[in-house]
Amino acid sequence: MSLALVYRLNGLVGLLWAASMWFGTDMMAEAYGWEVTLPMVTMSQFLGMTFLFVAIIFIMLPNWTSLEQLKKATMTLILLQILAVALQVFHITSGAIPSGGMQYFGIGLSTLFIVLFYWKSR
Repeated sequence: MSLALVYRLNGLVGLLWAASMWFGTDMMAEAYGWEVTLPMVTMSQFLGMTFLFVAIIFIMLPNWTSLEQLKKATMTLILLQILAVALQVFHITSGAIPSGGMQYFGIGLSTLFIVLFYWKSR
Protein backbone atom coordinates (compact mmCIF):
# COMPACT_ATOMS: atom_id res chain seq x y z
CA MET A 1 0.00 0.00 0.00
CA SER A 2 1.44 3.36 -1.04
CA LEU A 3 0.93 6.82 0.43
CA ALA A 4 -0.95 7.81 -2.72
CA LEU A 5 -3.37 4.92 -2.19
CA VAL A 6 -3.95 5.97 1.43
CA TYR A 7 -4.82 9.47 0.20
CA ARG A 8 -7.24 8.09 -2.37
CA LEU A 9 -8.90 5.72 0.11
CA ASN A 10 -9.33 8.57 2.56
CA GLY A 11 -10.89 10.57 -0.26
CA LEU A 12 -13.32 7.77 -1.03
CA VAL A 13 -14.44 7.74 2.60
CA GLY A 14 -14.94 11.50 2.28
CA LEU A 15 -17.15 10.94 -0.77
CA LEU A 16 -19.30 8.58 1.31
CA TRP A 17 -19.59 11.24 4.01
CA ALA A 18 -20.56 13.84 1.39
CA ALA A 19 -23.30 11.58 0.03
CA SER A 20 -24.58 10.84 3.53
CA MET A 21 -24.74 14.56 4.31
CA TRP A 22 -26.69 15.27 1.12
CA PHE A 23 -29.07 12.33 1.20
CA GLY A 24 -29.04 11.05 4.78
CA THR A 25 -29.94 14.08 6.87
CA ASP A 26 -33.16 12.48 8.12
CA MET A 27 -31.39 9.25 9.05
CA MET A 28 -28.55 11.11 10.78
CA ALA A 29 -30.95 13.28 12.77
CA GLU A 30 -33.00 10.25 13.79
CA ALA A 31 -29.87 8.45 15.02
CA TYR A 32 -29.03 11.41 17.26
CA GLY A 33 -32.60 12.00 18.38
CA TRP A 34 -32.71 15.41 16.70
CA GLU A 35 -35.66 17.02 14.94
CA VAL A 36 -35.08 17.66 11.24
CA THR A 37 -35.48 21.33 10.40
CA LEU A 38 -34.94 23.28 7.19
CA PRO A 39 -31.82 25.01 8.62
CA MET A 40 -30.42 21.58 9.55
CA VAL A 41 -30.97 20.29 6.02
CA THR A 42 -29.36 23.43 4.61
CA MET A 43 -26.33 23.08 6.90
CA SER A 44 -26.07 19.39 6.08
CA GLN A 45 -26.01 20.17 2.36
CA PHE A 46 -23.33 22.82 2.93
CA LEU A 47 -21.22 20.37 4.96
CA GLY A 48 -21.74 17.76 2.24
CA MET A 49 -20.21 20.18 -0.28
CA THR A 50 -17.30 20.77 2.07
CA PHE A 51 -16.76 17.01 2.37
CA LEU A 52 -16.89 16.77 -1.43
CA PHE A 53 -14.20 19.45 -1.86
CA VAL A 54 -11.90 17.86 0.71
CA ALA A 55 -12.49 14.35 -0.69
CA ILE A 56 -11.61 15.45 -4.22
CA ILE A 57 -8.44 17.12 -2.94
CA PHE A 58 -7.43 13.91 -1.14
CA ILE A 59 -8.14 11.82 -4.23
CA MET A 60 -6.33 14.14 -6.63
CA LEU A 61 -3.40 15.37 -4.51
CA PRO A 62 -1.17 12.39 -5.42
CA ASN A 63 -1.62 13.36 -9.09
CA TRP A 64 -0.78 17.01 -8.47
CA THR A 65 2.36 16.58 -6.38
CA SER A 66 5.55 14.58 -6.22
CA LEU A 67 5.97 11.90 -3.56
CA GLU A 68 8.26 14.20 -1.55
CA GLN A 69 5.70 17.02 -1.64
CA LEU A 70 2.98 14.57 -0.65
CA LYS A 71 5.05 13.43 2.32
CA LYS A 72 5.49 17.06 3.43
CA ALA A 73 1.74 17.71 3.23
CA THR A 74 0.95 14.58 5.20
CA MET A 75 2.04 15.82 8.64
CA THR A 76 -0.33 18.81 8.44
CA LEU A 77 -3.18 16.56 7.37
CA ILE A 78 -2.41 14.12 10.19
CA LEU A 79 -2.66 16.96 12.71
CA LEU A 80 -6.00 18.05 11.25
CA GLN A 81 -7.32 14.49 11.47
CA ILE A 82 -6.15 14.23 15.08
CA LEU A 83 -8.10 17.42 15.84
CA ALA A 84 -11.18 15.97 14.15
CA VAL A 85 -10.95 12.78 16.24
CA ALA A 86 -10.42 14.84 19.41
CA LEU A 87 -13.52 16.91 18.61
CA GLN A 88 -15.61 13.80 18.09
CA VAL A 89 -14.37 12.33 21.38
CA PHE A 90 -15.21 15.64 23.08
CA HIS A 91 -18.73 15.60 21.64
CA ILE A 92 -19.28 12.04 22.84
CA THR A 93 -17.88 12.62 26.33
CA SER A 94 -19.77 15.90 26.79
CA GLY A 95 -23.05 14.27 25.73
CA ALA A 96 -23.49 16.50 22.68
CA ILE A 97 -23.86 13.35 20.57
CA PRO A 98 -24.77 9.89 21.78
CA SER A 99 -22.06 7.29 22.04
CA GLY A 100 -22.53 4.19 19.98
CA GLY A 101 -21.16 1.89 17.36
CA MET A 102 -21.14 4.37 14.48
CA GLN A 103 -19.27 7.00 16.47
CA TYR A 104 -16.68 4.50 17.67
CA PHE A 105 -16.35 3.08 14.15
CA GLY A 106 -15.71 6.59 12.82
CA ILE A 107 -13.08 7.24 15.48
CA GLY A 108 -11.45 3.89 14.74
CA LEU A 109 -11.44 4.48 10.98
CA SER A 110 -9.98 7.96 11.39
CA THR A 111 -7.32 6.60 13.75
CA LEU A 112 -6.48 3.90 11.20
CA PHE A 113 -5.99 6.56 8.53
CA ILE A 114 -3.81 8.62 10.88
CA VAL A 115 -1.59 5.59 11.47
CA LEU A 116 -1.48 4.73 7.75
CA PHE A 117 -0.64 8.31 6.77
CA TYR A 118 2.17 8.43 9.30
CA TRP A 119 3.51 4.98 8.40
CA LYS A 120 3.47 5.53 4.65
CA SER A 121 4.92 9.05 4.84
CA ARG A 122 8.11 7.84 6.60
